[in-house]
Parts: sequence; C-alpha cells; structure tokens
Amino acid sequence: MAVKCIVVDDEPLAAQVLVSFINKTPDLQLVKTFLHPQEALLFLKQEKIDLVFLDIQMQELSGIEFMQLAPPGIQIVIVSAYDEYAVESFDREAVDYLLKPVSFERFARAVQRVQAKITPAISQPAGTDYIFVRTDKRIVRVDVKDILFVEALRNYVAIQTTQQKILTLQNLRSFEEILAPFRFFRVHKSYIISLDKIDSIERQRIFTGAYNVPIGDAYMKQFMEVINMPR
Repeated sequence: MAVKCIVVDDEPLAAQVLVSFINKTPDLQLVKTFLHPQEALLFLKQEKIDLVFLDIQMQELSGIEFMQLAPPGIQIVIVSAYDEYAVESFDREAVDYLLKPVSFERFARAVQRVQAKITPAISQPAGTDYIFVRTDKRIVRVDVKDILFVEALRNYVAIQTTQQKILTLQNLRSFEEILAPFRFFRVHKSYIISLDKIDSIERQRIFTGAYNVPIGDAYMKQFMEVINMPR
C-alpha cells in the first residue's frame, strides 16, 4: 500500500519541488500540501497520515515545535536549507534530514528509510528461538542465544551477537517486547541485554564478551532485583 503523506512548507516553490518528487514516486500518495503548519496540525488530528515532509524554519511555527505537537506515530522527514537543526531533529526521531536544494536521488533514499521504518523489521516465527531481522539489503536470521545486547542508535537499532553487529531501522521497544521471554532485560534507555550473557558487573557497567554496557540509574534497582542481588 502507498505511504500517505503531506507536505508542510511555507515556501510555495520549495513545496512544489517536493510535490513533483512525490508524484514521481509510486509508493507515495500525496494527500495534501500545507503552507501553514497550524492547519497541518489540525489536519493530522483528523486524518491518518503516515509521513510528513516538514520544513524546519517557518514563520508561524518551527519544524521542531511542529514535531512536539504532532500526533505520535507519524514519520517525519525534515527538509531544510539549514543544517544546524539536524541533531535536534534526529533527537526528536526524525527519519531523515534533507538539505535544500534536494535532489530526487536523495529524496528517494529518504523514502526508502521511511518504508523500512513502517514495514515490520523484526519477527519471530511461533515456537522458535530465533528471529528474522530486516537490514538494508536482506532479511537475516538471528539465533536468540547468540545475541549479547541490543542498542538504540538514533533511527537504527544495532544487534550485537557473538559473531557480528546487525543494523536495522526499528525502535528498541519492538525488540524489548519480542526478546523479553528469552531473559532479556532493559538496563538503559538505549540498551537491552541478555541476562544469560553477563560475565560481570562493576560500577554500573555490565561486561559481556568483549563489550560493556551501562546501567541507567532509572533501571538499576529493578535490574539488581532481577538478578537477585538487592543493593
């Protein structure tokens, strides 16, 4: 199914460029274009939209403010003439950041990233002890017993196994849910670790294989209870 999207940009010419790119992309369905971000926010509360192409500097409302007010679950691709907002945009979980003037090739890569986010990137066949993970070019089978930890890296998640690191476009919550029955535990906002692969714990760090993982303050008490070592 096509990804339903809108364009929010208070510069008509810039918005028209995005519209032309969307119309050339079979997997995208342009629903509406907005020159006023407030109108776009009202529309998003009434209609189900998958993706917003969003300008960062607008007179009525900045792109950052727009992201704070937008309903959850909508993918955002920032389109801007300024690169200084990139870090904050990614911190707010923008899928991509396109610098104007945007080429169609760069636009297409951003769309691919959105599709990878929307399409399930992790699955577990019923009754098995392995998962399938979608990477950029293929689907990889991963035996759960080989996973040391899972780490959130902005828009990506890195699965560190005993043999390799696998990157996938996904969020950490999905892995937390699917791995919980296999004795995995979230020890940090960015880390889920296999309890069976812990070698040692020292000064709020977990050592596993050749790696070490931090334990967040908010997770310490519950983690120590899980391993039956009250502080």
